[in-house]
Order: sequence, then structure tokens, then C-alpha cells
Amino acid sequence: MNWENLKERLRGGGQGSFAPFVLPNVVLEVEPDFVAGARLDGSSRQIQRMGVHEVEAGALVPLANRPNMANEPAVRRAVNEVVEKIGNGSGRLGLLVPDAAVRVGTLVFETLPGDHREAEALVRWKMRETLAYPPEEARVSFQVLARKSNSVELLALAMRSSVLAEYEAALEGVNGGASLTLPATMALLPLLPDDAGGGQLLVHVCSGSVTTVAVAEDRVRFWRQRSLGRATAEETSQEVAREVARVLATCSDHLQVEISRVWTCARPPGAPRLLAELGRVLGREVLPLEGGPAPATTLPEPERELFARYGMTFSGLVANAGWER
Repeated sequence: MNWENLKERLRGGGQGSFAPFVLPNVVLEVEPDFVAGARLDGSSRQIQRMGVHEVEAGALVPLANRPNMANEPAVRRAVNEVVEKIGNGSGRLGLLVPDAAVRVGTLVFETLPGDHREAEALVRWKMRETLAYPPEEARVSFQVLARKSNSVELLALAMRSSVLAEYEAALEGVNGGASLTLPATMALLPLLPDDAGGGQLLVHVCSGSVTTVAVAEDRVRFWRQRSLGRATAEETSQEVAREVARVLATCSDHLQVEISRVWTCARPPGAPRLLAELGRVLGREVLPLEGGPAPATTLPEPERELFARYGMTFSGLVANAGWER
């Protein structure tokens, strides 16, 4: 699937930011365990540079409603190390944030106002029960998934302004700040095949968190994020398997969406134990999400290895068919 209609960008400061959805020149992903960065070439859809730096343990604790930066200087140091590696560039900057810092959901309205500010206010009001903070403090973004004669279905994203400001502060001085901000899993969605012939479930495991996204008819039907805490590889595999089983039941029983394929993406890559445990618990084949090596063919060997371990989100960004140039 792609984000062809996702034109709104999450931004801090001011009310309402609307801009063409243009592929950034530099993208940084900030996670509790690492900062990853890539310099992208929009014309060739290639990744020109790739860098990763570990984040000091406990420096970043992603939460939707509370401060995230327990040690901002440590996060900033990791960001600067990556930027020094890949180059600052002079174009647009994209920021991928931990899924746990963003609230994502599907919303249904009878109608949607034509005025953008009115529509944004309506989305913010509709999401108020899931935010755990005053809705007026939310920065929102939304994409129309489906229109019918009597309803409009949206995919909505909300991030607390103060939390978003923390991430923007950590990027201070990099390309003038982020022009686009997304939860990391959103960048993986363009890698799902559009010919699956049924519902698909994406399972993204990263930095002590698992996000499950059900997609059917080329639109998101369900999004759920859960913290896994710090556990052994075996415990993590077991908990992820239980979570996926619960989500599959929800999709079947409540959404009437039958999942035909289950895809996993673990970054850095998990042991085969995860795929095996998922297959055992679910009683079905589970496939690793693949972005292919094409976007990274020009990278030097050490950076190709980093791409294989951390770069799937960047692969999804360059694969997205909705970018304007």
C-alpha cells in the first residue's frame, strides 16, 4: 500500500501544517536503542549513505503522554554521530519516531468538513478518548481511507505537541528541522504487497515494542502498539506470538477481516526463534518482510550490513508510490 493521500504532516508549533508529501533528502529514525539515518536520492530511489549509532540505555523512554527524553544530551550525541556519518545535506529532513510516542487509529465520520482546520479539529475531538492528555495539545495528521455515500473513513495520527518538541529539539540544527514526522511502522507499510488476495498483518518488533497493523483492500483497518519491556529473546518471542494471536482474533471476530498473510519485521533482526514461535503458536506460515536490496546497491559494504539490520524503514520510504518530486 502507499500514502498517496497522506498530505498532512505532523509538525510542532502553530496550528495546522499542510504541504506536499515530498520524499525527504535525509531521514533520521530515533528509537530507544538506536538512531539510524539515511541520505536518500529521490530521482533514483536509492539510499546514498546509511549510519547507525546506539543510544545510551534509558536516555529515551517513548510515551504518548509524558516526556520522552530522560537524557536529551545523550540522544543528541547519537543524532550528531549519525548526521556526521551520512552528511547533513541541505534539503528536506524526515523524522521517524517510536510508535509508542504516537497514537494511531481508524476513525469513521458521517461527513468530513471541506475546510482543513475544521476537519483537523474534528479528528482531534474524535481521538480525545485515546490520547490521555488534553486534545488541544495534540498535533494531528490524517488520510482518507474510504468514502461512501454516508461515511468517511480516516487513518489518523496524533502526537502530543510537547513530546514532538522534544524530538525536534534533539534534531536542532539538522537541515532546519523536520518537515515530515511519522511513526516508524508507517514507513514499512509500502513494503506490503498489493496483490496478497486478502487481509495482511504486519508485525513490527523494535526496541522493546511490538506494533501490529492489519491491512485489507489497500487500507489500514487496525493498528495496535504494545510495550514488551526488557526480556530475553525467548520471552519476547512468546509475548509477540501471544499478541499476534490476540490481534488475529480481533480482526476475525470484530472487524470481519480474515488475514491471509502475516509478515514480520524485527530490527535489529531477531533470531529465527521469533518466526518459529509465531508459526508454532499461530499454526500458519509467517513471512519475513522484505524490501529487497535494490535501494542500497550503491552503499559500501559496511553500510549495506547496517541497512540489512536497521534500514527496512528507509526501504519503505523510497518504495512509497505517493511521493511528489
